[in-house]
Amino acid sequence: GNIAVELLKNGLAKISDWSLRQMAPHDVPALRIAENSAKRTNTKIWHSYAPPKLRGASEIIGTVVEVLSGDTLAILPSGQAYDSEDVLQKVSLASVRSPRVGNERLGREDEPYSHECKDRLRVMTVGKPCKVQIHYERDIPVGETTDRRQFGTVSTKQKPDVAEVLLAEGLATTQRHRDDDEKSPRYDDLRAAESAASSAKKGLHSEKEYKRGTINDLTDPRKAKAYSGALMRAKTIKAVVEYCFSGARFKMLVPSENCHIVFSPNCIRCPQPSPAGAGRQGRPAE
Repeated sequence: GNIAVELLKNGLAKISDWSLRQMAPHDVPALRIAENSAKRTNTKIWHSYAPPKLRGASEIIGTVVEVLSGDTLAILPSGQAYDSEDVLQKVSLASVRSPRVGNERLGREDEPYSHECKDRLRVMTVGKPCKVQIHYERDIPVGETTDRRQFGTVSTKQKPDVAEVLLAEGLATTQRHRDDDEKSPRYDDLRAAESAASSAKKGLHSEKEYKRGTINDLTDPRKAKAYSGALMRAKTIKAVVEYCFSGARFKMLVPSENCHIVFSPNCIRCPQPSPAGAGRQGRPAE
């Protein structure tokens, strides 16, 4: 038999994830099963182990209303009225890191495939019912404060694990966890998907130079006025809604014109929502 499996099963050793990455994916499950068995029975070195305690619910069922990044979603729980941003649950994909979208104000450029990853996640999830199994929580620095973020596995009717799809298409990578970090229980499956994408030279693993054209930001009124003639001559155009400011004001991406615009339907007025973001002062939602 495998000595490593016996040591793990009897609580005499721990898996070292950094070296596990050097192994063939099909050799890993036996080791993970052995270690998990020792954890459950609190054997030897796992005598004081306890599963991570969650402050929030361990399962969320709802509808994805927004993709915040290539690995983070905003979900409206079932039965909740969407009358405030505060009712949304922000969930990140467990053990997955997506390329980061840049920030013009901070002078940070987009990482390769950041937009492709975010858009693929949008296509798979936005507006669709989903089920989320929360595996762990972490405090994420946000300015001078921290945000308690939940990490889990997101599944839809068509995709049992959307994170695995992103990894299989080479649009994201698995997190390099420390040995004592909590991780997705499907971590080895995610690694196998990433390994297959790497072997096929897909996306982030490609040896070709990444090229993406600059998207014109026409959310500035002065720029919008200069380009308005071209958009009006196009008559009917297809666009992707990236953010809803209210029921009558949207930020959209127009792929054919390679630009972002702010769009409002003509001749209507919708009730105004409360200010976005927890703790912001302002009038309540209408």
